[in-house]
Amino acid sequence: MKKILFVVYQAPGGSIWVNEAFRTAFGMYGEDIEPSVLLVEEATVALSKKAQPECLGLLPISICFRFIKRYETEVYGIKEHVEKFKIKDIEESFSVKLIDEKDTGDFLHDFDNVIFM
Repeated sequence: MKKILFVVYQAPGGSIWVNEAFRTAFGMYGEDIEPSVLLVEEATVALSKKAQPECLGLLPISICFRFIKRYETEVYGIKEHVEKFKIKDIEESFSVKLIDEKDTGDFLHDFDNVIFM
């Protein structure tokens, strides 16, 4: 099975890129592909329980939660980015695994393809 990692880094939580990464990942389960999502920098804000992008007219990130659970999609974040953006309460529905920033290089090499969004 091919492992693909979607890295979302540009946009604040809940904007089009975070949702699109999950939508793209969920669409790959029909193939012989195992997708995962890594949220870094500003996209890390989407991990917060307090993130409510729908208040800004954006798509709610909560629409992804049932599919993350159903497909057991691996969601990752960078520990230092969570601290940088002062995220105190991480939304449990992500079942996020935090990795140290210094380990990011080795982590990325665990995947067959890495796509930055």
